[in-house]
Amino acid sequence: MKTSIAEQKKALRVELKQRRSGISSTIKTLAGKQVAQFASELAIAGLKVGLYAPLPQELPTQALAAVLWQSGSQIYLPCIQANRRLIFRLWEPGAILQTETLGIPTPPQSSQELAIEQLDVVFMPLLGFDRKGHRLGMGGGYYDTSLAQASDALKIGLAFDCQEVEAVPVEDHDIALDLLITESRVLRFRQSYSE
Repeated sequence: MKTSIAEQKKALRVELKQRRSGISSTIKTLAGKQVAQFASELAIAGLKVGLYAPLPQELPTQALAAVLWQSGSQIYLPCIQANRRLIFRLWEPGAILQTETLGIPTPPQSSQELAIEQLDVVFMPLLGFDRKGHRLGMGGGYYDTSLAQASDALKIGLAFDCQEVEAVPVEDHDIALDLLITESRVLRFRQSYSE
């Protein structure tokens, strides 16, 4: 009997969560710094950048946030809305984050908000990726639903090398990445961002 794409994704998520859980905090911190170094060419004054405040198992973004902030980029963090779409709130260093839906750290509701289609770049966490630019998220569909409205934004996945798989099962609603950055490399998928 053939398994559905949803079942394939579910099984792959279990495997990838186990892989990611084996990464020590020291390795995570070093990986975050290396990713920030790779991504520094994207740090341009005035860019509106969607980033994420990492959950404990995700690739750290603190070093990347510092690089972006120092370049003059504006940093916005995602917040989940009732309609399953993400909005992004302005974040500045030192601002206290609050915990919202699914335990995601976000700036307070009083912060300036932008729709995803107003961002120039969106950095996103993921569970898995393949060399065709497909990403596997946690399964909520928040990024895919929101990114469907943001065709012009540069979509960048952040991951550890161990999160690579042969092929991510893909459905029609899944949005591919333009770039992916790990601790050891940058993968470019969209023609206009090739070297």
